[in-house]
Amino acid sequence: MPQLSFDEWIRSRVEAEHYWFQRIDLGTLSTPGWSDPELEKLPHYGLPDSLIGKRVLDVGCAEGFFSFECERRGAAEVVAIDSFPDSVRRFNICRAALSSRATAYLSNVYDLNPRTFGTFDLVLFYGVLYHLRHPLLALERLLSVCTGTLLLQTAVHEEPTVSSIPMAKFHPRGMQSGPDEQGRPHFDPTVFWLPNRECVRALVECAGFVDIDTLSEDDRISIVLRASSPIQKDGSPPDQKAAPWS
Repeated sequence: MPQLSFDEWIRSRVEAEHYWFQRIDLGTLSTPGWSDPELEKLPHYGLPDSLIGKRVLDVGCAEGFFSFECERRGAAEVVAIDSFPDSVRRFNICRAALSSRATAYLSNVYDLNPRTFGTFDLVLFYGVLYHLRHPLLALERLLSVCTGTLLLQTAVHEEPTVSSIPMAKFHPRGMQSGPDEQGRPHFDPTVFWLPNRECVRALVECAGFVDIDTLSEDDRISIVLRASSPIQKDGSPPDQKAAPWS
């Protein structure tokens, strides 16, 4: 059997995947994702130009576009988590192609704990809130590991007559969200809550974050917020001698 070059091996791994969410430039090829975050999201999501020396957490990383972008902007360490095994596998294909040091773990936002994950200068929480049964609990877990800044993006649902009241629309059986593997409309059973913007701000404040700023609003369908931890200090990795054993 002829041996594949590294580029050929990467291409074979990319083509073997039946589904890609994010389009990511891997140098010799791009992943065939149906969403192009470099064009659609990066200009609007508030990512700092420089992350030199920062410890970053990317929650709901998917294939890792924002993890790799943070690394490109100088982050000293990038930890990524996703609750889907397929996402972590595809992340690792991209990680190999880009010679990245970012690390993805199969983990849930509710599992976040400073004893096992340490703390972070920057937490990215893009496109996750509306997938959660327990959004306030998730935000509280984020606060437990954030000692710097939270960047949050979520889909929203606005009713003009109650826009000033914190409210959310509940989807007990999910809703249509993006195309499936064949490009057809996809029904996503993991979409539960679509808050309005006022509810998003109230949830973030109730969880304990401060200095909440709205960075972007998109035609009543999404919002991007920046918020701070009330305790500001440098992010640090967990104590390997203690976590999670004591």
